[in-house]
Amino acid sequence: MRKNVTGALLQLSLLVIGIPVVYLVAVPFGLTAKSLLPPLGLLAGLIVSGVMVKRTNQPVSGPLTGWLVFGVCLALAFAF
Repeated sequence: MRKNVTGALLQLSLLVIGIPVVYLVAVPFGLTAKSLLPPLGLLAGLIVSGVMVKRTNQPVSGPLTGWLVFGVCLALAFAF
């Protein structure tokens, strides 16, 4: 599979998996700082992945970095 297609699928999977996870994690907490971490993490992950693709010219490293940012924000939400 070409790297462009793999990068696009990783980016799409971040959206498809990230949005339900954000709702499942954020809604039970109510409106607190803890509940804002997952949505902000998803947004930051999407932005970072787009920036990384443009700067490195490696289509796969950007979405993987976006997944990493999203995962760290989810971990922080559960750690507090």
